[in-house]
Amino acid sequence: MADGKKSLGISEFIAGCMGGFAQVIIGQPFDIVKVRLQTQKAGEYKGAVDCLNRIIKNEGGVKSLWKGSLPPLIGVGAATSIQFGVNENTKAIMQNLSGKKDLGMSQLAVCGSIAGIVNSFISAPAEHIRIRMQSQGTMANPPYKSSVDCIKKVHSQFGIRGIYKGGVPTVWREAFAYAVYFSVYDWCLKKMTKGNQQEAGIHKIAFSGAFAGMCFWFAVFPIDVIKTKIQTDSFSEPKFKSMMDCIRQTYSRQGFKGFWGGLAPCMLRSVPVNSGTFITYEATLGLLKGKKVAKKESDFSLV
Repeated sequence: MADGKKSLGISEFIAGCMGGFAQVIIGQPFDIVKVRLQTQKAGEYKGAVDCLNRIIKNEGGVKSLWKGSLPPLIGVGAATSIQFGVNENTKAIMQNLSGKKDLGMSQLAVCGSIAGIVNSFISAPAEHIRIRMQSQGTMANPPYKSSVDCIKKVHSQFGIRGIYKGGVPTVWREAFAYAVYFSVYDWCLKKMTKGNQQEAGIHKIAFSGAFAGMCFWFAVFPIDVIKTKIQTDSFSEPKFKSMMDCIRQTYSRQGFKGFWGGLAPCMLRSVPVNSGTFITYEATLGLLKGKKVAKKESDFSLV
C-alpha cells in the first residue's frame, strides 16, 4: 500500500472515504443492473444490455441509473474509509508485532478480513436500503418514495433488525472478500513494481486495483447473490427463513447457475470502479502525507 511506515494514523481513513465517493459515482449504474439481474423473475431480462436499456427507457432516463445512490454515497464513503483505515492500521500493528516490514499473503489476508468484518456494520444497512430502492423498478405504487423515506419506514415498522436485514451474509461476504481484495492488490502492486511500491505509477495502481476487484467479486459472488435475495425479501411474508434456506431454495429452483446471476456486469463494473477507488485513495493519501509526484509523465507516480 501507499504507506510503509509502522505508525498508526487517520490519513488512510480520510483517503479511503474519498475512494468510496469515487466508487459510488463510477459504479452505481453497473450495480443497479447487477441487482435487477440477481432478483429478476425467470426470463424477465434477456441480459445485462437489455436490462440497462429498459431501465433507461422506462424509469426516467439516464439519471435513473443512480437511483438509490444517497445511502451508498454516505454509507460507502464511511465503509471504504473503514476498509482502508482498519486494513492499513492492522497491517501496521502486525508489522510491529512481527518485526517485519513485508507481510506475507496470509497476514495480509487476515488484515483485510478484519477490515471487512468491521466494515460490515456500515455496509449492511447501506446496501440493504440501496437494494430496496433499486429493486422497486417501475412499480405503479412503490412503497418507498426516496432513500430517506425507505430508512424511516423500515425502521418504524421493523426497528434496527429491519435496517440490518441480510446482516449475516454481509459479514460472511465482507470477511472473505476483503481478505482477497487487499492481499491481491498488495501482491499485484509489489510484483509490478518489483517491491518498490512507493514509486508505483498510475497505470500500475489502476491495473492492480482492477485485478483485485475482479478477484474480490469472483471469490464471493454466490454469497452476494444470497445477500441480495434476503435483502429484497418481503418483511411481512418472507420467502426465506434463513441464509441456509435461501441457499437451498436457490439451488433447488435454479441449480448452480442461480448463484451467478449478474456476474457479467459486476465483473465489468469492477474494472473502472476499483481502478478509480485505488487511484483516488493513493492520490489523496499522497496529498495528505505530502508525497511528491515525479516530474516526468512517464514516471508519474501518485504516491
